[in-house]
Amino acid sequence: MDAPLLRRAESRIAFKMFVKLSDPATGAFEITTTINVSCHGARLLTKSPWNRNKDLSIQPIRGSLASRGRVAHCKTRGDGSYEIGLELYPSTEDWTRSGKLPTKLVNH
Repeated sequence: MDAPLLRRAESRIAFKMFVKLSDPATGAFEITTTINVSCHGARLLTKSPWNRNKDLSIQPIRGSLASRGRVAHCKTRGDGSYEIGLELYPSTEDWTRSGKLPTKLVNH
């Protein structure tokens, strides 16, 4: 019997955001953009390939909340750039908010 296909638990939204993608072990980093995002991951464009299962840090350029994750896949694009899927490790906050929205609602 074939194994069931794994499907994403949540949908992603198309959202371009500038982020700093870095390797905490070596200090190597790249300023890049997201293609789409969710609370649990992101698809990004990169200039260099990143190894599958590599632990990385991602931080929105306009914000201070960094998250950690692992490279789920890395594909070469036709233009020579790369597209990576980053699966984020559980976090206490939603990094996609990037400091633009209030974290608590104020009652009037």
